[in-house]
Parts: sequence; C-alpha cells; structure tokens
Amino acid sequence: MSSFPLATGNIPTGNAAAAIANSTAFKSVVFAAIVLGAVLVGLDTVPSVHDAWGGAIKAIDVAVIAIFVIEVIVKIAAWGLQPWRYFRDPWNLFDFSVTVLCVLPLNSNFVQVLRLGRVARSLRLVSALPRLQMIVGALLRSLPSFGWITLLLFTMLYTYSVMGVHLFGDNDPEHFGSLWVSMLTMFGVLTLEGWLDLMRDQMNGIPGPDGSPGIASPIAAPVFFVTFIMTGTMIFLNLLVGVIVNSMSELPDGEATAEAGEVAVGAESTARSSATARASAPARTSPSPLPRLHAPGTGQPHDALLAERLAQLERLIAEMRADLRRAR
Repeated sequence: MSSFPLATGNIPTGNAAAAIANSTAFKSVVFAAIVLGAVLVGLDTVPSVHDAWGGAIKAIDVAVIAIFVIEVIVKIAAWGLQPWRYFRDPWNLFDFSVTVLCVLPLNSNFVQVLRLGRVARSLRLVSALPRLQMIVGALLRSLPSFGWITLLLFTMLYTYSVMGVHLFGDNDPEHFGSLWVSMLTMFGVLTLEGWLDLMRDQMNGIPGPDGSPGIASPIAAPVFFVTFIMTGTMIFLNLLVGVIVNSMSELPDGEATAEAGEVAVGAESTARSSATARASAPARTSPSPLPRLHAPGTGQPHDALLAERLAQLERLIAEMRADLRRAR
C-alpha cells in the first residue's frame, strides 16, 4: 500500500503507451516532476538563490517541462486511434493547458502568461492526488449553494453598509463616509479584524480636527456591530462550512474504495495460496474436528439426509395446500 496514492486518470489499456501511462514508475516520475517544479517556482522568487543558482534552476525547469510534454504525448497516444477522448477528462484538460502555458517561448510577448503557467504547475498536485481531487470536486459541487449564500450575505452586507452611513457617517467619515467605503469597512468587520476598536470609536465618538466632541452612539453602535457579527460571521460562514461538509459526504470515498480493493486483492491472493497449499498437501487420515451430519442410527451422509428432508418438506407443503383448498 503506497503512502501517496497517485491518480489513475481516464487511461485505457491495450497498447504500449497505455501500459507506460498506467505504470507506477511513470506516475511516480510525473509526480516527482510536479513537486520539483513547485519547489523551483518558489526558489526562483528568492533573489540570492536566483543569482547563485539561476542557471541550474533554469536547466531543471526545462527538464520538468519536458516530462510534462512527454506525459501529455504518452496519454494521448494511449487512446490509439481515438486521441480526442483524452480531452474528455477535465483533469486532462487542466494538465494540457498548464503544459501549453509552460512551453510558450521565453522571449515572447506573453511573459506574464508564461509566469502564470509556471505558477500553475504547482496546482497539478491536485490532478496527481485522488484525495485532493475529491476535495476540489466537493468545492465544485458546492458552487450553486455558494452562489445563493453569497447573494444573501451580500444583501446583508449592503443593508448594514447603508445603515452605517446613516448612523456613523458624520462621526467617522473615514470608515462610513460613503456607501463604498462603508461596504469595505463592513467587509473588514466580517473578517473579525479590528471590529472592537471600530465599535468603541462609534460608541465614544471621534473628536473633530478642531477638538469638537464627536457624535457618540453608546447604544446603537454595540447593537449594530454585534448583530452584524452574529448574523454575518456566526451564521453565514457556518452555512458555507456546512455546504462543503455536505458535498464531501455525498462524494464516494476514494480512499476507502482503494483500500477495499487492495484488501480484496490481498484476500483473493491469500485464498489462492491456501487452495494451492491444500491441493499440494498430502491427504490426512485424521478425522475432521467437526462432526459429520448423519441420520440417527445410520451411516447416511449429510447430503443424502438433506435431500430426504427436502422431500419431506415438499410433501408437507403439498398437504397444507390441499387442506387450504378443502377449507375454501
């Protein structure tokens, strides 16, 4: 049982390319290239490392891209005369798009796109590990519910932002001077960042530039912020978590299925070994530890006795049917 199960993908069988694509060694090499490419992207952002090892990083990066290209070619060739079936798998489309971005010319006008492709190579870990695919699948399944929850959350954010302008706009124009500024402020409150200080400023009032006292809201401010946090953070964010958990529970358990398959293969192998051992072992003359079923006082074996009992049961059923007909 491998520690890091690799994705099998939608790969056929029957030719040399398919055998290579399905082999554990090939998948391990591709997985190692993905991890190495992700590490190189991070190292290339460190100026000291880039200045000292820039040439080596570039050479290894070219080797990683070559492995990606070979992977795409092998997987397409695995479909034989139907190469278009490779693109029916969304994960294959993702891998193919990342590879195309990586092979763009270095001196082209799409330098930013090229950099985006190099960064996107790190995301290929998702397509290489089935468990990450399950999580991404759960998130994608949750998108419709996310949309409705987000719409409801935006409605609440908009309502409280308008209230904030009317309640605290004169006291704190920096945070509630306009609808747009108020929405940004309330979004920050939604993340629970610095909301206590903001609430105290509205409760006590902010003095003006000329030293005039601010407009204090000792009752409205606590009610405003506490209700917003209770509804926005405690309820809506928990709803989002609940939707994700529900989508995860609806997905098939890939890990359990894989482990069950390995256990089944192991059990089948053990059964075959036991059968082979029994067939090759010499016949034992010692009696079986389990007593055989015999008729009382006879040496009739159990199979003949069972046949006799079945015949008696059939006669009894026939007699019961006859009695029911006579009763009618």
